[in-house]
Amino acid sequence: MKEQKPITIHTVQNGREHFGEYGSCRNLLEYLSKNTPFRLTALCGGKGVCGKCRITVVSGSPSAPTTEERKLILPEALERGVRLACLTVPESDLSIRLEGEKELFGNKEDRFGTPLPVDRSIHSVVVELPPPSLDDQRSDHTRLLSSPSLKGIEFPPALLKELPKVLREGNWTVALQVLDHQVLSFHSGSKLVDAYGVAVDIGTTTVAVYLFNLNTGEHLGTLSELNAQQVFGADVISRIQFAQEGLKNFKTLQEKILMQIDSMILHLAKINNLRSTTICLATIVGNPTMIHLALGLPPENIAQAPFIPVTTESLCLSTGELGLSLSPGGIVLIPPAVSAYVGSDILASVLASGMAEDADTTALLIDIGTNGEIVLNDNGHFIACSTAAGPAFEGAEISCGVGGIAGAINSVKPGKEIAFTTILERAPVGFCGAGIVDLLALLLEAGLVDETGRMLTREEAMHKHLSFASRLTAVEGEPAFELVPARESDTGLPLSLTQQDVREIQLAKAAIAAGIRTLLNRIELPYAQIQAFYLAGGFGNYLNPSSAIRIGLIPRELEGKIKSIGNAAGKGAALSLVSEKAYSLFRSIKDRTEYIELSSSPDFQELYIDEMMFPG
Repeated sequence: MKEQKPITIHTVQNGREHFGEYGSCRNLLEYLSKNTPFRLTALCGGKGVCGKCRITVVSGSPSAPTTEERKLILPEALERGVRLACLTVPESDLSIRLEGEKELFGNKEDRFGTPLPVDRSIHSVVVELPPPSLDDQRSDHTRLLSSPSLKGIEFPPALLKELPKVLREGNWTVALQVLDHQVLSFHSGSKLVDAYGVAVDIGTTTVAVYLFNLNTGEHLGTLSELNAQQVFGADVISRIQFAQEGLKNFKTLQEKILMQIDSMILHLAKINNLRSTTICLATIVGNPTMIHLALGLPPENIAQAPFIPVTTESLCLSTGELGLSLSPGGIVLIPPAVSAYVGSDILASVLASGMAEDADTTALLIDIGTNGEIVLNDNGHFIACSTAAGPAFEGAEISCGVGGIAGAINSVKPGKEIAFTTILERAPVGFCGAGIVDLLALLLEAGLVDETGRMLTREEAMHKHLSFASRLTAVEGEPAFELVPARESDTGLPLSLTQQDVREIQLAKAAIAAGIRTLLNRIELPYAQIQAFYLAGGFGNYLNPSSAIRIGLIPRELEGKIKSIGNAAGKGAALSLVSEKAYSLFRSIKDRTEYIELSSSPDFQELYIDEMMFPG
C-alpha cells in the first residue's frame, strides 16, 4: 500500500510565513492555533457559528464549503477563497492567508502622566568581594553571602547559574537589587541600575501590560493585544470546556497566554532599551478563570455549581515558575480574588477608583466585559456580583462586531444623515461595543426598533415614514440596518446591525441592569443616594452615557453621576506593583466584600425579565 504523503500548510500573516505539517488535526483552526505563532479569532470556540475565523485559501484543495459556511460567507467571498478555518480540512497541500492583525488601540487614560507613588523597599546594594585564592576556596555563593552588606538577605537559587559569570566580569564587584530581604536581580560592577516591573491585566478579550521604573514610579509604556486564547472561545465557559477536553488542551491554553505575556514584556523592554533581566517584579490581575489558566490551575469547578475556584488567596511566585524571560530571581505577585466570578481585576478597579479609601461615599463601580462585574460601596462595606452578560459589548457574538481596534466604529451620531467615527479614524472594519450601543439607541429613538426589541422591516418603516427607513435591509430573511455599505468598509462587506444582534445586546443589557438593581435592593438603597457611578474597562471609556441610558443599560436616575475611569484593572495592578501599601489594600478590599451569587437569587431572576424591555 502506497504511503500517503503528509499535507503541508503554508501560512502567511502580516508578511510572515510559516510552513508546517497538518498531521492529525481536526480542521485548520486546530492546526493554526496549536502549531503556528499567528493570531486568529474564533469567538464560538470553533463551533462554526460566529463566522470570525476567516482565512483565504490562495492555492491547494480544501474541503468543499459547508452549509454553515454558505450561511456566514457571501458567495462572492467564497469565490475569492474565503473560508472558515474551523470548518475547513485540507485535501492537499494548502497555501493560506490570514487577515493581518488589527492594531489594538489603548485608551488615553491608560497612560500615566505623572510617576506613581513608590513605597516598596527596593534598594541597591554594591558589594566588593575578595577574589578567591588557594588559601580561600570558598564557593562563589558562600563568598557573596559572607559580605556584611548582605546579612539577613536571601539569594534565590534561580540566580546561581549566572553568579560565576557576573562575579568575574565585575572583578568581584557586584550590584544587587533587593526587595525587603531577597535579591531580585544583580549585575557586574558597581554601577547602580534601576529596577523595573510590569503590571499585567489578563482580560478575557484583551491583555494589557504596563512597564514601570520601580525606583521612581515612572510609567515607561503600555502594550495591549487581543487575548491569544480567543481562538478557543470568546468567554470563560468556552475556554473551560476546551480545557476539559484533555490535558493537551489545558496546557495549550496556559502556554498561549504565558507566551503572549512574555512576548509583550520583551517588546516593551526592547523599545525602552532595557535588558529583560532588569525587570524583576510583576503583578498579574485578571478574572479567576484567566488567572487559573495562566497558573496552570484546573478551572473546571468554576463552571459548575457551587462555583468553587482552586484559590482566591494572594500568591507569590518566581518568574521561573511561569517561564517568564525576566530576572531569574524576580517575583510575580498574584493579588487575591473574592469568588469564582469576582476576581483580582475587579478589586484592582476598586483600588484605582479610590472607593477603597473613601468610606463616606456611596458609589457603584461596573466593569462591562464578557461578564459584568458590579461593586457597590456602602460606607466602606462592599457588595459585589457578576452577571453573565456575554461578550456582546466587546463586539463578540455580533455579526459585524470587533474589539477596540483601529477602524472600529466607536460612535454613531444622528442628524439629517447618520455620522460615525472610528478608532484612529481608520476605514471602518466593524462595530465595537460603544458604537453598537450608539446605533441601537438611534434605532430605538427613530422607532426602527420597538420596546420589545423587534426591528421593523423596511416595508413597515417606509409605510410609517420613519427616518432612515431606506437603510433597512434583510440578512437571512431577518431585518437588518445597514450603516456602512460594502464599498465604504475596509472589509469589502456591508456593516449592519441585525435583528439577532439586537437580541444579543438586549440579553446583555438586561443582565447588567438587573444586577445593579439586585445590589441596591439588597440594602434597600434608592438610586438617589448613589453619589458616583464608575464605568471601568475599555468599553466604558468610549461609551456615550446618553446612549447607555437610552437602551436601559444604565438607570436614568444615575445621569450626571457617571465617570469613565478607563482600564481601572490595569491601573490598580500598576498601583500595587510600585506600592506595598496599595497591594495591602487588595486584602482589605477582599475582606470587606460580600459576594452575591445571582444565579441563585430569585430577586435577580425577576428583575432580569423586567429589564428585558427597552425604555419607551
